[in-house]
Amino acid sequence: MKKLSLVLCALFITVFANAQHPKKCGTDFINSNYFKNHPGEKVNQQKLEKNLQKIIQHNYTLKEPEQLYTIPLVIHVLHLGEDEGVGNNISDAQIFSGITQLNEAFSNTNNEGIDMNIQFELAKQTPNGGSTNGILRVDASSVAGYAEDGIALQLLGADEVELKNTSKWDNNNYYNIWIVSEIEGNNGGYGTQGFAYFPGASATYDGTIIMNTSWGNIGTVNGWNNQGTTLIHELGHSLGLYHTFHVQGEGSDTTAAGCVNNVSCTTQGDFCCDTDPHKASSSNSCKINEINECTGNIYGNVVRNFMDYSKQECQEMFSADQKDRMRATLKGSRKLLLSSKALKEPIVPCETVKLNANCTPTTEADGLSAHYAGIGEYRFFDAFNISSFADTDGGYLNETNNCAATAFVNPDSTYKFKILAKGNVVNTNHIKAWIDYNDDNSFSALEEIYDNQIKADIYDSINVTIPSYAETDKFLKLRVLVDLNPISDACHDPQYGQAEDYSVYIYTVNEITSTKNINNYKNLIISPNPTSKILNIQFESDEKSNYHVLDLQGRIVQIGAFKNTNLSHQIDVSSYKKGVYILSVQNSQGSINRNFVVK
Repeated sequence: MKKLSLVLCALFITVFANAQHPKKCGTDFINSNYFKNHPGEKVNQQKLEKNLQKIIQHNYTLKEPEQLYTIPLVIHVLHLGEDEGVGNNISDAQIFSGITQLNEAFSNTNNEGIDMNIQFELAKQTPNGGSTNGILRVDASSVAGYAEDGIALQLLGADEVELKNTSKWDNNNYYNIWIVSEIEGNNGGYGTQGFAYFPGASATYDGTIIMNTSWGNIGTVNGWNNQGTTLIHELGHSLGLYHTFHVQGEGSDTTAAGCVNNVSCTTQGDFCCDTDPHKASSSNSCKINEINECTGNIYGNVVRNFMDYSKQECQEMFSADQKDRMRATLKGSRKLLLSSKALKEPIVPCETVKLNANCTPTTEADGLSAHYAGIGEYRFFDAFNISSFADTDGGYLNETNNCAATAFVNPDSTYKFKILAKGNVVNTNHIKAWIDYNDDNSFSALEEIYDNQIKADIYDSINVTIPSYAETDKFLKLRVLVDLNPISDACHDPQYGQAEDYSVYIYTVNEITSTKNINNYKNLIISPNPTSKILNIQFESDEKSNYHVLDLQGRIVQIGAFKNTNLSHQIDVSSYKKGVYILSVQNSQGSINRNFVVK
């Protein structure tokens, strides 16, 4: 239960309709505190501002063709343990609705302002090269104060840094947004709706905080704040915009107190000459035709600006100078976001593998107390991995998304399985291995591929034939278990040894053709397969052909043409990551596909 006396403290008064609301944006407050606690950062911000002005002037002088800037987002939903789509763990649909509102505002779809030529897109690639939808969901209820009061701005709630550390990606390649339950104990209602750090902030703090009740236009969003203006406003801050009513040098959000003496609009106020000085609007006003006491003219468009505090129905535009600032920020302090690989689809599927099993063997305390046993080296065809003793590795190892340790094999083919045990040479190591051929998340006796007892530091190997009934064209789990005691089954908890899990991809060398006549591709042969550098292609054709190389998800990796009708051609695949690819050769008569493996 929140204590009313605390909620009424300082800047964070919880109020109801028609009452005086506390400031709905916490950006000035948190940035002011940031600069107080990090004195050198204020100097850094001043340097960034000078550089920003230089970029703006350079852009005016150079007059380069304007390109679309795309910013990769990662959304961290910090919920309280609810199921997805329930309560604070808002649905993907609600998240998408907020991003749609954001992009519509920045592209000026309402034709009330100007197009920023900036868009936002959820990340497709994780920092380690895996696949993602750009939405991460984290149960943050264990962070002190979060379940009771959300994130703290000053007094109530979880520590900001601790909360952000529960889920955060590199701010040079992703713009981080945290969707939270509430801010400063406001119960997801009136009060501060969000805040953001200005460009140049430390990675410890950088990013935007938004309440889920301020996000999008469906789900948990409050009806009085469902037009996306909080997110639009905060992303403006993140790209270098101040409040339109900002007063430089007067501390924390004192900008509503008076009018700016605009000696120079590029060095005072919000640094934008096309937004008149004014006092902050209230969130229940839209005083477009009233007199601006700072200028003697009517307020006009400044009240309609996304960076004012007017009510959401009134906020509907950015200005031309604000566009210059945001685009200059993306050419300056946030330029790395534009060169990020976050929006590129990952090519290699093995880096994103998530394989389940009905059990995960756990090494007992004895095995973690000293160097008793371990799997020192694992090889299966072209897959290879080195590990150590169970105590060094921490017991169980999951290497299923390690591309170097992933074997790509064919059904009805035989491959070498090789193992090296770690341990005392006087001990005998019991080792077993299985492949989940039918992909049912368990390992049966029929799926056992290896069973032997060997001494430490001695290699042992056998030939493994992949059965024709195995599931194909998907990743399957391979488990290796070692112990000084006999191993009962794949769920055995080793007393002294360990279990390690790997991936195997069983692929078919298939031939997919068009419905057209394919006689012009007689005897198409690719070699070597697998390959690591050059793929040789041989076929008979009476005309020139084009080719595509695709990954297993159908994404194009390379496009080219065979410029003559010679029988032999080559493609350099030395830059490809390990995995299965599809070569598709086409001309006017039809097409033919072949799978090949890069090892």
